[in-house]
Amino acid sequence: MSKKAFGTYEIANICDVTPSTVGNWIEKGLIPTFTTGGGHRRVWTDDLVKFLHAHNIPIPDALKNIENPKILIVDDEEHIRKLISRSLKKTYPDVEIHEAADGFEAGQKLATIVPFLVLLDLKLPGMDGFKVCELIRNSTKLKSVKVLAISGHNTEEYRARSLASGADDFLGKPFSVLELMEKITKLTGFRKTP
Repeated sequence: MSKKAFGTYEIANICDVTPSTVGNWIEKGLIPTFTTGGGHRRVWTDDLVKFLHAHNIPIPDALKNIENPKILIVDDEEHIRKLISRSLKKTYPDVEIHEAADGFEAGQKLATIVPFLVLLDLKLPGMDGFKVCELIRNSTKLKSVKVLAISGHNTEEYRARSLASGADDFLGKPFSVLELMEKITKLTGFRKTP
């Protein structure tokens, strides 16, 4: 699965226990871990979810969203949506991909799905991407959604404005698939499928 890795402090917050309790679980082999180059222990999402299920610990909504991740691509240019969609399916085959061609359609999709990540073009017909981003940030249901703003106006002004509207990162057009995947991996922590 293409999932996020969690540290002991994040797991402690999810399980409402102390980090030392999580450390004890790891020492007892209850949760499989790996060690980063810096010596920090990490747990993949699927292993954490199995542990939570096995111990009847409620799975928080934010983790459910990671367990069955959805990505929403919002761009009025169909060829851009298709390029991104193909790249995502190849790199992250377990991710569910949705598309919207304008801000209104994005709003409708956001009302029915809670994506883990929104790839949001800023220049959209009708409601622009800045407004969509503000709506996401003002929604309690969508507060954990990551937003990657994308724009053909690759300027510092657009970058600053997108971040001020609530985007987590910015990518200027034209971009390479490699640049896009690096940004997505950085924002989501998803593992790439070999």
